[in-house]
Amino acid sequence: MANTSIQLVGLDFNSIKSNLKSYLKNNSAFKDVDFEGSNINVLIDLLSYNTYMNAFYTNMVASEMFIDTAQLRDSVTSHAKMLNYTPRSFVSSKALINLSVTPSSNVTNVLIPKGTTFTSRVGSNTYTFSTNESLVLTNPNNNVYKTQLDIYEGNYVTDSFVMNYSNTTQRFVISNPTVDVSSLGVTVVEDSGNTFIDYNKTETLIGLNSQSKVFFVQGAENQQYEIIFGDGIFGRKPKDGAVIIAEYRNSSGELPNGAATFLNDGNIDGHANVTITTITISSGGSINESTESIKYNAPRYFQTQGRAVTTKDYETLLSINFPEIENISAYGGEQLVPPQFGKVFIAVDVRNVQGTPYNRIRAYQDFIKDKTPVSIEAVFVDPEFSYLKVDCNVKYNINATNKLSNDIKTLVSSSISNFNINNLNTFSLSFYYSKFINSIDESDNSILGNDTTVKLYKKIVPQLQKESSFSISYGVSFERESGVDVIVSGSTESHYGHTISSSAFSINDNPANRYIFVDDTNGILYLAKLTGTKVELKNIVGTVNYLDGIVNINKITFGSYEGSGVKIYAKTLSKDITTTKNIILSIIDEDVNVVVTPVKVWKILKNS
Repeated sequence: MANTSIQLVGLDFNSIKSNLKSYLKNNSAFKDVDFEGSNINVLIDLLSYNTYMNAFYTNMVASEMFIDTAQLRDSVTSHAKMLNYTPRSFVSSKALINLSVTPSSNVTNVLIPKGTTFTSRVGSNTYTFSTNESLVLTNPNNNVYKTQLDIYEGNYVTDSFVMNYSNTTQRFVISNPTVDVSSLGVTVVEDSGNTFIDYNKTETLIGLNSQSKVFFVQGAENQQYEIIFGDGIFGRKPKDGAVIIAEYRNSSGELPNGAATFLNDGNIDGHANVTITTITISSGGSINESTESIKYNAPRYFQTQGRAVTTKDYETLLSINFPEIENISAYGGEQLVPPQFGKVFIAVDVRNVQGTPYNRIRAYQDFIKDKTPVSIEAVFVDPEFSYLKVDCNVKYNINATNKLSNDIKTLVSSSISNFNINNLNTFSLSFYYSKFINSIDESDNSILGNDTTVKLYKKIVPQLQKESSFSISYGVSFERESGVDVIVSGSTESHYGHTISSSAFSINDNPANRYIFVDDTNGILYLAKLTGTKVELKNIVGTVNYLDGIVNINKITFGSYEGSGVKIYAKTLSKDITTTKNIILSIIDEDVNVVVTPVKVWKILKNS
């Protein structure tokens, strides 16, 4: 029966019921479909409920069928398997220590077994760290055995399974979801315990044959992981009845990060005289990968195919495998001046760490070196930080709000901080001035407008009482004229300090004298002495390249400086600032100056 009143939209109960009623009204056999107490109305309720439940179920099933719409972690993990992606597990926090053992008697060596434990406290919590391999110390110095030792948070635990090929549904699922998969080792015991075979973890079929002693790891349900063995063609199959022993380290994630003092539990190889000093405090610990992160990373990892060819491949592989990386930028050496062909430069910003520790760079190098083309060298460089100094004058209508000036100031400061979090503080981005001032206006409905100036600056940290030179690249072009910022004592010139200025510092002549850097808009950088509100030019100390945005400071000896370094301010040619390569742009709270001015604006009412 044709019916033009059928509606195919609206899946809630009431919409379905209304559509059914509209459909049945065209049938003369049903006269009381609108009567709530009728039998046909009860049947319509039943049909609507059944249709609603089926629609909901079908929608949920359809959503879980695709990685970009799936909501359940188990569904996302299952889709990631098809992309050959294993969700990142918990990662143990790692520390580097100096260990000294002094035996009470003469011995030829000292054994540090795998799993030797140490304890440390972070806050009110105590954590156990352990060694990940056995080590034999020899060649003592005056009967003192010394070594540097990597220790990892967590204890080693063991899961065991029995291979049973008659059970076609058998799986080897690691029992603890807090496993650090990188620590996983598998031993296969065959021939009634007479043969022990160590299997190694692999992520590729390349180079494997039927006798390769390898295992694979893939994500499983409930945030667990599953061990997969070869099929006898790619990878050796354990014998039927073999005992599978999986040894791994449990992790507490990021909680032990920052552990700085370590104590040995008991003794080492029977020797109680043990001294421990910390070289590098613990870092790098993290929890397992979030569902959203899996959905983002799995397709991109599949695109790399486990190799680094494009710069995006370097960024994807490193960020996926090292969760402590907060921001990363890779770029070819051909982009440098002068170009350095055959090299890829990688800048890494590690979470909660200023700069990149050497031990982390070493780990990144070891990971990436076998994934790059033979002719390409991966070079890790420190990130460079550029900052914005913000002077903001805000006017607001006191007749439109009950807030005080300090309240408006707090709201504006918070808005600037949020803008930094959401739009800056990472590599390769653009600061758009119009969006920035608009975010300030939107801080509160009573704000009428703002007059905001932004200066770009870089910070140098010179070694005091030592002659130093600096070449500072801003990565943007500078503004050159059309304004006066500094009045020069005893001079008719009016352009000094228009583009380049700095925070105050002292040199070796007299600690009480304060100096700044200024430019003359013609490419010359001067040292200028501060005298009240004026400056006095002293001598030429460098050059300024306005087009390329480079400031060179030659041979100057600093006596002291204010704060954490000398800030070199620059006015940029464009108010919109784009960073490239290894530069991170950020706004920090100490560089934000907000002045709030209340004004009265009366709304004029007209008779209609």
